[in-house]
Amino acid sequence: MDLSIDNLAVTLGNRKVLHGIDAVFRPGKVTAILGPNGSGKSTLVRALAGLADADAGSVRIGGRLVGRLEPRERARAIGYLPQDASVHWNILVQDLVALGRMPHRTPFAGPSAADQDAVMRAMEATDTLAFMGRAVAELSGGERARVLLARVLAGQPQWLLADEPLAALDPAHQLGLLDRLRGLAGQGMGVVIVLHDLVQAARAADDVLLLRDGKVVVFGPAREALGHQPLRDAFGVEVMVIGDDQGRLLPVPIGRSLPPME
Repeated sequence: MDLSIDNLAVTLGNRKVLHGIDAVFRPGKVTAILGPNGSGKSTLVRALAGLADADAGSVRIGGRLVGRLEPRERARAIGYLPQDASVHWNILVQDLVALGRMPHRTPFAGPSAADQDAVMRAMEATDTLAFMGRAVAELSGGERARVLLARVLAGQPQWLLADEPLAALDPAHQLGLLDRLRGLAGQGMGVVIVLHDLVQAARAADDVLLLRDGKVVVFGPAREALGHQPLRDAFGVEVMVIGDDQGRLLPVPIGRSLPPME
């Protein structure tokens, strides 16, 4: 099912954060959302998850308004990992990940074989099986970030929305996670992630949405959206485009753009 935004506008406090956003995200693809600090990336992802009130416009999944879905149905359709995700109880890692199965379980029912299998698959996908018997408080920041992602994946959502999921990870786990997200998209899941690194976006994303000042600069295939002019318009930087051994074009920032001459 497509996840679509139509003329979306969001105001936080007295500031209009998003202005007339239009986009259609497709299942089976990884879409990266990029833009300067304060451009509205986190607000956009929250709106996609049905967690930000809109002044105008709509967010729909399969043609249905996300905000009108019953909470359990929405949780089964959309898994959301916020940038500042935290854990309030010092429980075992395996119990924390199992909480991701709650939308699929009836009240007071114990975990089924399907629940246990989903938990194991999610922990395998995030390289967290070694932490199963450890308490959450014993984990490093990067380890905890991977466990929290495993909790979302355990719910087997149709869509994964993750706000800067790589921020606390070391380079090896960043690359591993991007590979796993591409694998999930290859299995039909829709993946939308907020990133800051242009090279990571070029490596992982099928499509890219560039934001600046709450407006869409460009939305389209990564090879086009991560070109010289879109990145100049969004970030005010010049890039050098290099090719990797898989034929991908990787934009590397090399300097700030000069302001236009008067």
